[in-house]
Amino acid sequence: MMKKYGFILIVVSVLFAIISCEDENRTQISSDYPSDYDINYGLFHVYQYDEVNINGIDLAQKFDFFETFRLTLHYTDNKISAVSFSNGDVPFSPYSYEIPAGRVDAYLNTSALPNELRLTESDKLIAYYVNGEFSIPFKLDCPSLDYKYTFKSIHQ
Repeated sequence: MMKKYGFILIVVSVLFAIISCEDENRTQISSDYPSDYDINYGLFHVYQYDEVNINGIDLAQKFDFFETFRLTLHYTDNKISAVSFSNGDVPFSPYSYEIPAGRVDAYLNTSALPNELRLTESDKLIAYYVNGEFSIPFKLDCPSLDYKYTFKSIHQ
């Protein structure tokens, strides 16, 4: 007798859970939600790696000029369509090539792991997208040091 009531209680609970999941308001995006927008990113961390500091030393707070670095992603139809890049007052570039000024067509290559943000025309790598953040690994003059920028979304 107890097993019968237990079984009925389980069936009723499952049916109630299924019915409550069919809320149309939760599964549809509002028509007011924009499909074209921009997201601005600033440097969150600037890691310096060497053979002793394999986890990296964060240099972001040690130099004020890192606060001026900007990366803006432009979305069209909810997909990355272009990027704008500003090195600000940072005295060096993380790239071995020159980024064109202004808005440049770009795309997020989701077939590569980690995902890659690339320029459309030249297919050059701009940044990696890993664990919800964009990062740019690079080297400067010293071959034994590696660096990595990580970005966070900023509101302007």
